[in-house]
Amino acid sequence: MKNIFFLFLVLFSIKAFGQIVFLHQPYDYGVISKANQYVDIPIKNTGDKKVFIFRADVDRRFKVHYSNNTILPDSTIYMRVLFTPTKKGYFKEQIPIHFSCYDEPKSIQITGVAEELPSTAIACPDFRQEAPLEATHFKFTVRVVDKQTQKPIESASVRMIKNGLVAQHLITNRNGTSSEKVDLGLYYFVTQKEGYESVEFPKYINKKNNFVLIEMQKREEETIVEQIPEVGKVEEIPKIEKEQKKENPDTVEVVEEVLLAEERPQVDIVSVPKDEKYPDFPLSKYKPNNIVFLIDISTSMRFTGKLDLLKASMIEMTKLLRDVDNITIVTYASKTQVAMETMSADNKDSIIAKIESLQARGMTAGGKGLKLAYSKACESFISGGNNEIIMATDGDFNSGSENVYKLAKKYKEKGVKVSVIGIKNRREHERNMRKLATYGGGDYIKIDNFDDALQKLVEEIKKSSLM
Repeated sequence: MKNIFFLFLVLFSIKAFGQIVFLHQPYDYGVISKANQYVDIPIKNTGDKKVFIFRADVDRRFKVHYSNNTILPDSTIYMRVLFTPTKKGYFKEQIPIHFSCYDEPKSIQITGVAEELPSTAIACPDFRQEAPLEATHFKFTVRVVDKQTQKPIESASVRMIKNGLVAQHLITNRNGTSSEKVDLGLYYFVTQKEGYESVEFPKYINKKNNFVLIEMQKREEETIVEQIPEVGKVEEIPKIEKEQKKENPDTVEVVEEVLLAEERPQVDIVSVPKDEKYPDFPLSKYKPNNIVFLIDISTSMRFTGKLDLLKASMIEMTKLLRDVDNITIVTYASKTQVAMETMSADNKDSIIAKIESLQARGMTAGGKGLKLAYSKACESFISGGNNEIIMATDGDFNSGSENVYKLAKKYKEKGVKVSVIGIKNRREHERNMRKLATYGGGDYIKIDNFDDALQKLVEEIKKSSLM
C-alpha cells in the first residue's frame, strides 16, 4: 500500500511539474531607452486541469497584468510586464510567480540593457485596452525621407537584421513607407538607396513602438576632372596604332586590347580541375580550414548592433565553407567557455543556429579566452591547412595574467595564427588589436557596417587559405 501511495505521489509530482510552460525564456527587453518598454510573456497550461495565477512577487520596479488569471487546459495566457530599471547597464531579473498547481513559485527570467533610465510616469497598458495575442506579432511601418527636404524616398531598401540574419526586407513605396507584420524584438536596421549614404542603427520595436522614421543624407557627388591636353601639344601616337589607323581606323582599340592580353601571363585553364560542389571556394585552390572563433560577448557588444554585425559576418563565412573545413566557437566575458565544440562546416544549419543563439552579458576577460582558443585549435589542427583563431571584439580586452602577445608569437611558430576583428571599435583600441594580429601572424579586420560584415571575413578566409 505504501508503495502504491509513493508511486501516486511521484506520478502526481511529474504531471504537476510539467503542467506550466514559459515559452521562449529568457525574455529579452533589448536596449531600453527613455521610452518605457514592456514584454508580453506567454504562459501555457499543458495539463488537463485549470490553473490559477495567485500573484507575482515583484518590487516597485515592476508592473504586471494578466490577460486572464485562469489558465484553462491546453491553452495560453499572456503576462504583460513593464520593468523600469533604476540604474544603467545590463540587467537580469527573476520574477517568481505563484500558481495553484505548485507549492513553490516558478520563476521567469527577463534580461536587457538600460541605455537610459525611462520615465516612471507611464502605466503598464491593461489587457482590456488591447488584444494580447497581437502583442508578439504586429504591424510595423517604416518611413524613409530625405534629411534636407523631408520628401519621401521611393524604392529605399530597409533590411531588418535579427541575430545576424535578414528577418524582413522592406522596399518603400512612392510615399516613402512600407509596412509588414513583424515579431517584437531588437532589430538592426540597414537602409540603402542609390545616391544616399547608408543608414544603420539598432531599434527595439513592439506594438507600442511600431513606427520608425529614417532620414537619409544625399551622398556628395564625386567631381570628375578631365585631363585636357595643353594647347599646342600633340600626344604621340604609338607606332603600331599609326599603322593600324592607316589600314582601318576603327580597329585601333581592338588591336590595343589584343596587345595587352598578349602581355599578360598565360594561365593553363585545362590544368585547373573543376570543382562544381564549391564553385566560390574550390578545394583545388584553397586549403582546408581549422577556424576557432574567439568571441567577445561582454555587455558592450549589445550596443549599436555590434553583435548582430558579428553574427552576420560569421554566418556569411559559414555559408562559404566546405565539408573539409572545421569551426569551433569559444566565448569570453566574465568567464570563458566553449560555446560550440569543433564541427564540420558541412553542418551549416547547426552552426548558424548556434551563432544566432549567442548573447552578450558580463565583463571582458580576453586573456583566458585566447589561451582556451589556442588549446581548441591545437586539438583540431589540420596539417598543411589554415589553422586560424579569429578573435572578435569591440574594444580593448583585459588580458588578465596572460601575456597575449607572447602567447600569439609562441603559437604562430607552431602553425596557428590569430587575426582580430574590430566591431565598431574606437580608434584608440586599434593599436592593441593590430599588435596582437601582427604577433600572431594574422590580420586586423575592421567591421563598421553591414556591407563590411558580408564581405571582409569572407575575404580574410580566402586570403588565409589560398594555396
